[in-house]
Amino acid sequence: MELNMEQVSDSKVDSDRPLRGRVAWVTGSSQGIGRAIADELARLGARVAVHGIREDASGYFGDDSPGTMQLAASEIAGANDVEAMAVVGDLTIESEVKRTADEIRANWGQIDILVCCAGGDIGAKGPGPEQPGKPEVNDTISISLEDFRSVIDRNFMTAVLCCREVSPEMMERKCGRIITFGSVAGTMGEKNMCAYRVAKASVHMFTRCLAAQLREYNIPVNCILPGLVASERWLEVYVTEKTNLAKGGTLDRVGQVEEVASVVGFLCSPGASYVSGQLIRLDGAMHRFAC
Repeated sequence: MELNMEQVSDSKVDSDRPLRGRVAWVTGSSQGIGRAIADELARLGARVAVHGIREDASGYFGDDSPGTMQLAASEIAGANDVEAMAVVGDLTIESEVKRTADEIRANWGQIDILVCCAGGDIGAKGPGPEQPGKPEVNDTISISLEDFRSVIDRNFMTAVLCCREVSPEMMERKCGRIITFGSVAGTMGEKNMCAYRVAKASVHMFTRCLAAQLREYNIPVNCILPGLVASERWLEVYVTEKTNLAKGGTLDRVGQVEEVASVVGFLCSPGASYVSGQLIRLDGAMHRFAC
């Protein structure tokens, strides 16, 4: 049964489970920020499609990872008393995007919430337990074109293809929520991580354009710009002082995945119905300039 999230009156919204009955697809949710978002939306009552590029994607980093996408989905479902399903596919390929979305629709009928979290500064070799995935040469001129295209595809084209796949059904119902993931890196020009910065800057502008197009259809579209966040992969790649990993009491620290997830949860909730076209930077005031 199709349920219009904007047609549910405030009096009928469960204050503890405001997303009850909604279907959320979180791309790149095998671990890290995406996994925290999947957990948060499930906690708020949504049925969640947990996505990874391969079945073993949830076991790439961290000793406490469930190991497989199926186990990750089962953990989310059990912890939050909701339905969750695992979907696996390479979202840089249009046919795989459609197949994955169709699997979700076949199970639950429709997609109400799309969170485009897949990405990362990952070159052509890809991520894995022994390879965090960053291009070996990562500057503006010398990065290989293969790595450059990989980073652009993983961060920008996955968002474009998923939004193009899901937007039409939301437009038809005149309801839905779309959240993309940029980065504070996409707001600054530097010689290193060029492909990643370009890809994220592209996501920022694509989000604004999509928000403009979907405004008349009552579909809020927003972009999250995280700063440093202590995901499993980030901790694998970077060395940081233990004081920077504090979980509270100061903003002079690395962010936690749960802090990012809570903002996504708000943007998917009825309280954020008039928030659209925004780039929301989450970096503890590390950067203080306009996006």
